[in-house]
Amino acid sequence: MMKPLFLTAFFAAFILSGYAQTSDVEAEAIINLLGVQKKEAIARLVSVSAKDSAAFWKIYDEYQQKNSPVAKNRLQLYEATANSYSKMTDGMADSLAKKYFENRMAMEKSLEEYYKKIKTATDATTAFEFYQAEVYLLTYMRAQIMQKIPTYGEFRAQLKKNE
Repeated sequence: MMKPLFLTAFFAAFILSGYAQTSDVEAEAIINLLGVQKKEAIARLVSVSAKDSAAFWKIYDEYQQKNSPVAKNRLQLYEATANSYSKMTDGMADSLAKKYFENRMAMEKSLEEYYKKIKTATDATTAFEFYQAEVYLLTYMRAQIMQKIPTYGEFRAQLKKNE
Protein backbone atom coordinates (compact mmCIF):
# COMPACT_ATOMS: atom_id res chain seq x y z
CA MET A 1 0.00 0.00 0.00
CA MET A 2 2.89 2.37 0.61
CA LYS A 3 4.04 2.40 -3.02
CA PRO A 4 0.94 4.14 -4.44
CA LEU A 5 0.91 6.54 -1.55
CA PHE A 6 4.56 7.35 -2.01
CA LEU A 7 4.03 8.00 -5.71
CA THR A 8 1.01 10.17 -5.02
CA ALA A 9 2.95 12.25 -2.55
CA PHE A 10 5.89 12.39 -4.95
CA PHE A 11 3.65 13.63 -7.76
CA ALA A 12 2.09 16.29 -5.54
CA ALA A 13 5.56 17.48 -4.56
CA PHE A 14 6.53 17.52 -8.24
CA ILE A 15 3.55 19.75 -9.04
CA LEU A 16 4.44 22.20 -6.34
CA SER A 17 8.17 22.30 -7.01
CA GLY A 18 8.04 24.92 -9.70
CA TYR A 19 4.49 24.49 -10.96
CA ALA A 20 5.82 22.74 -14.03
CA GLN A 21 3.41 21.85 -16.82
CA THR A 22 2.83 18.10 -16.94
CA SER A 23 2.56 16.80 -20.49
CA ASP A 24 -0.19 14.40 -21.54
CA VAL A 25 2.43 11.66 -21.90
CA GLU A 26 3.73 12.29 -18.37
CA ALA A 27 0.19 12.33 -16.98
CA GLU A 28 -0.58 9.04 -18.75
CA ALA A 29 2.59 7.48 -17.36
CA ILE A 30 1.75 8.60 -13.82
CA ILE A 31 -1.84 7.32 -14.12
CA ASN A 32 -0.65 3.98 -15.52
CA LEU A 33 1.93 3.53 -12.76
CA LEU A 34 -0.56 4.46 -10.06
CA GLY A 35 -3.08 2.13 -11.69
CA VAL A 36 -0.72 -0.84 -11.51
CA GLN A 37 0.09 -0.15 -7.88
CA LYS A 38 -3.55 0.54 -7.05
CA LYS A 39 -4.48 -2.84 -8.55
CA GLU A 40 -1.97 -4.49 -6.21
CA ALA A 41 -3.63 -2.76 -3.27
CA ILE A 42 -7.10 -3.79 -4.47
CA ALA A 43 -5.89 -7.40 -4.65
CA ARG A 44 -5.03 -7.17 -0.95
CA LEU A 45 -8.25 -5.37 0.03
CA VAL A 46 -10.85 -7.33 -1.94
CA SER A 47 -11.41 -11.03 -1.21
CA VAL A 48 -12.36 -12.53 -4.56
CA SER A 49 -13.21 -16.21 -4.68
CA ALA A 50 -11.35 -18.41 -7.14
CA LYS A 51 -14.52 -18.97 -9.16
CA ASP A 52 -15.15 -15.19 -9.46
CA SER A 53 -11.56 -14.07 -9.92
CA ALA A 54 -11.47 -13.98 -13.74
CA ALA A 55 -14.76 -12.07 -13.97
CA PHE A 56 -13.80 -9.63 -11.21
CA TRP A 57 -10.40 -8.75 -12.68
CA LYS A 58 -11.78 -8.40 -16.18
CA ILE A 59 -14.35 -5.88 -14.92
CA TYR A 60 -11.77 -4.17 -12.69
CA ASP A 61 -9.39 -3.73 -15.64
CA GLU A 62 -12.26 -2.26 -17.67
CA TYR A 63 -13.03 0.08 -14.74
CA GLN A 64 -9.40 1.23 -14.57
CA GLN A 65 -9.26 1.85 -18.31
CA LYS A 66 -12.55 3.74 -18.36
CA ASN A 67 -11.47 5.90 -15.42
CA SER A 68 -8.04 6.77 -16.77
CA PRO A 69 -9.34 10.00 -18.36
CA VAL A 70 -11.09 10.95 -15.10
CA ALA A 71 -7.87 10.37 -13.13
CA LYS A 72 -5.84 12.29 -15.70
CA ASN A 73 -8.34 15.15 -15.50
CA ARG A 74 -8.05 15.14 -11.69
CA LEU A 75 -4.25 15.40 -11.91
CA GLN A 76 -4.60 18.26 -14.35
CA LEU A 77 -7.04 19.96 -11.99
CA TYR A 78 -4.55 19.74 -9.13
CA GLU A 79 -1.91 21.24 -11.37
CA ALA A 80 -4.25 23.96 -12.66
CA THR A 81 -5.16 24.79 -9.08
CA ALA A 82 -1.52 25.16 -8.04
CA ASN A 83 -0.74 27.20 -11.16
CA SER A 84 -3.68 29.56 -10.64
CA TYR A 85 -2.84 30.57 -7.09
CA SER A 86 -0.69 33.55 -8.04
CA LYS A 87 -3.38 35.01 -10.31
CA MET A 88 -6.65 33.73 -8.80
CA THR A 89 -9.86 35.59 -9.61
CA ASP A 90 -13.46 34.86 -8.63
CA GLY A 91 -14.07 33.52 -12.13
CA MET A 92 -11.08 31.18 -11.95
CA ALA A 93 -12.08 29.96 -8.49
CA ASP A 94 -15.63 29.28 -9.66
CA SER A 95 -14.41 27.49 -12.77
CA LEU A 96 -12.04 25.28 -10.76
CA ALA A 97 -14.75 24.42 -8.24
CA LYS A 98 -17.16 23.42 -11.01
CA LYS A 99 -14.48 21.25 -12.63
CA TYR A 100 -13.79 19.51 -9.30
CA PHE A 101 -17.53 18.85 -8.86
CA GLU A 102 -17.76 17.42 -12.39
CA ASN A 103 -14.72 15.22 -11.83
CA ARG A 104 -16.00 13.89 -8.52
CA MET A 105 -19.47 13.22 -9.95
CA ALA A 106 -17.95 11.33 -12.89
CA MET A 107 -15.94 9.22 -10.45
CA GLU A 108 -18.96 8.50 -8.24
CA LYS A 109 -21.11 7.58 -11.24
CA SER A 110 -18.41 5.21 -12.46
CA LEU A 111 -18.04 3.61 -9.03
CA GLU A 112 -21.78 2.96 -8.94
CA GLU A 113 -21.76 1.55 -12.49
CA TYR A 114 -18.88 -0.83 -11.76
CA TYR A 115 -20.28 -1.79 -8.36
CA LYS A 116 -23.37 -3.01 -10.22
CA LYS A 117 -21.31 -4.84 -12.85
CA ILE A 118 -19.20 -6.59 -10.22
CA LYS A 119 -22.28 -7.44 -8.15
CA THR A 120 -23.91 -9.03 -11.20
CA ALA A 121 -20.76 -10.95 -12.17
CA THR A 122 -19.84 -12.05 -8.63
CA ASP A 123 -21.91 -11.11 -5.57
CA ALA A 124 -22.88 -8.08 -3.50
CA THR A 125 -20.19 -8.67 -0.88
CA THR A 126 -17.37 -8.66 -3.43
CA ALA A 127 -18.89 -5.58 -5.09
CA PHE A 128 -19.08 -3.84 -1.70
CA GLU A 129 -15.46 -4.71 -0.96
CA PHE A 130 -14.50 -3.24 -4.36
CA TYR A 131 -16.46 -0.06 -3.62
CA GLN A 132 -15.03 0.29 -0.14
CA ALA A 133 -11.45 -0.33 -1.28
CA GLU A 134 -11.74 2.13 -4.16
CA VAL A 135 -13.21 4.86 -1.94
CA TYR A 136 -10.51 4.23 0.65
CA LEU A 137 -7.68 4.44 -1.89
CA LEU A 138 -9.12 7.45 -3.70
CA THR A 139 -9.69 9.29 -0.43
CA TYR A 140 -6.22 8.47 0.83
CA MET A 141 -4.52 9.52 -2.41
CA ARG A 142 -6.54 12.75 -2.57
CA ALA A 143 -5.64 13.50 1.04
CA GLN A 144 -1.95 12.89 0.33
CA ILE A 145 -2.03 15.27 -2.61
CA MET A 146 -4.07 17.90 -0.80
CA GLN A 147 -1.63 17.84 2.11
CA LYS A 148 1.07 18.86 -0.35
CA ILE A 149 -0.96 21.63 -1.95
CA PRO A 150 -1.87 24.43 0.45
CA THR A 151 -5.41 25.76 0.36
CA TYR A 152 -5.76 29.07 -1.42
CA GLY A 153 -6.41 30.72 1.96
CA GLU A 154 -3.15 29.27 3.32
CA PHE A 155 -1.34 30.45 0.19
CA ARG A 156 -2.68 34.02 0.58
CA ALA A 157 -1.84 34.05 4.30
CA GLN A 158 1.72 32.98 3.51
CA LEU A 159 2.04 35.74 0.91
CA LYS A 160 0.88 38.35 3.45
CA LYS A 161 3.26 36.93 6.02
CA ASN A 162 6.17 37.20 3.57
CA GLU A 163 5.41 40.84 2.69
